[in-house]
This record gives sequence, C-alpha cells and structure tokens, in this order.
Amino acid sequence: MRVRLRAPQPGDRHAIVAALQDRDTVSWLSRVPWPYHLADADHFLDEVATDKDQAILVDGHFAGMIRLHGELGYWIAPDYRKRGVATRSAQMALFRAFSDGKSTVTATSFVGNSASLGVLHRVGFVETGRQMATRRMDGEELEQIVLKASPESFAAALHISTRRCRLDRMTEADLTTMHRIATMPQVARMLLRFHPDQTPDQVAEVIRPAMDPLDRPVRLAIRLNGQCIGSVGVAGGDEPSVFYFLDPAMAGKGLASEIVPEFCDAVQDWYGLDTLRAEVFQDNPASRRVLEKAGFAVIADIAMPSAGRAAPEPGWIMQRG
Repeated sequence: MRVRLRAPQPGDRHAIVAALQDRDTVSWLSRVPWPYHLADADHFLDEVATDKDQAILVDGHFAGMIRLHGELGYWIAPDYRKRGVATRSAQMALFRAFSDGKSTVTATSFVGNSASLGVLHRVGFVETGRQMATRRMDGEELEQIVLKASPESFAAALHISTRRCRLDRMTEADLTTMHRIATMPQVARMLLRFHPDQTPDQVAEVIRPAMDPLDRPVRLAIRLNGQCIGSVGVAGGDEPSVFYFLDPAMAGKGLASEIVPEFCDAVQDWYGLDTLRAEVFQDNPASRRVLEKAGFAVIADIAMPSAGRAAPEPGWIMQRG
C-alpha cells in the first residue's frame, strides 16, 4: 500500500462529499456540517483549506483528508478504514512537522472515539488533559481528550507492522544481537560493511548513526514475538539503497518476503522517496527474488566489494520505482 499526501483539488469535491455521507465519520468531527452537501465541499476547497490541509491518496485513490496546523486532525473514508491508512498518514504528517522544526504537535479526540485514539497512541501521542468542544453537526457539547506528541515520543513509537513481525527503533540493547548475526560468515559475506572478525564496538559504530528514525540513514530492528532477529534499513542520499539481514535460523519462513515490501512502502511514504535501490551479490539469488517480489528490477551488473569477502565479486544493482 502506497500513501501520498497532496493539496486538495477541485476534482476531489465529489469524493469528499461521498465520504462525508457517512454519519459515523461526521459524528467524530467537530467542525463538519451535517448533512454534507456539494456546496460544503466547494466552500471547504475554495475558502477554508490552506496549505496545511492535505488529501490522502491510497494507491492513487482519494481516501480522506489530514491537517497539521499546530494540531493534527484527519478523517478517513469508510472504504479505507482498518487498513493502516490513518496511521501511515499521521506518520507522514508528523515527519513533515518535526522536519520543519516543530517541538510539539497537539491533537484532540472525542471521548468514545477509540479508533482515532488508538491511531494517535500508535504514532506517539500521550494524553495531557480534557476539554469541552461543540460538535457542529448538532450543536452538542462533548468532552474531548487532548494529546501531545514530541519528536522523541514519535520516534519511540514509530513502527511498521507486518503479518508476523514488528519493525521498530533499534536500541542499545539490540547491539549484541546485531553483532552476533552480522558477523556470522554466511551473513557478513552477503553484506557490505560487516566481517566475521569485527568487535561489538566496531559493529556498533556502523549501526549507531542509523538508530534515529527521524532522518536517513535509518536502520530498524526486525522483531518476531518480541525478539530481535535482524535489521532492515535505508541509506541517505539521492539514490538511497535498502539493506537488510536476518538471523540464518529464520531462513525458509518467508519473513524477508513479508518484511521488505512493507518496509519499502513505508519508507518511500515517510521520506518522500521516488525510487529505492539495492545491491545484491550474484551468489545470493534468494535475496534477488525477495527484492523482485518487492518491486525491484535489475538495472546493472557491477563488481561489488564487501568487508566480508577477500575481493570484489559480481553483483546486481536493483531499483524500485
């Protein structure tokens, strides 16, 4: 699933109206009229929307709206709920906010809106108080939960969920596992920067600069049943490469094919990346297949160096997007 945020356009008016015919959606919004008509959409697009209002597109299709103007607010069209769209959109908005230097972002949620509150908690918001607000659809005074997120709380909460795994922030406690896996000879020779004789401190020197997910390069821990079993990351620069490794004990379970596509979708959305690359040794056809299933294709043959090999050996450059 790819999610994109862009400025709302006149062509969105009918999609906005269709989505806001759902009374349940409008009942959780404080400023949206009910019933909602085409004239309301036109008024919003022509007179209310600012550059802080963004349409949410899922694989190119209109899926809702999100606003971040000091306070985060959003709504998701009924057909796109329970698919992670709200979480991904909120993550993208917060990446933008904190990249622009904001130190805090606030949000509110009507008491009883457990779905929205769950999204806010998943992206790092914590409750700070309560207030009363008037709901425009019926004029009723309702209690709202007030929440706040910081760059630190957002980074700590940032994660990607796959069917079996969770990808989240690498911690100091993970470095011992990273050293054990990355220095296995059969793993190190398929990577570029690791070799079997590296000390724990040397492995940590490679990993620590990528432990902050708010900017690239970034490396996330791969966790299965709460245990760290590998890592996946993306480099900095204009043509960033994806890299990953798993504990060989996890081989044959299809985990890489599950993780890599989800990771690539997320980081392209989070960091606004049009393309991704990957470098793969030609004696690692299994990794090539994983990347092909994630949308990568070979674009060049090269001689690749590795700290885990005695000399450069044949490899492929692969690209997605």
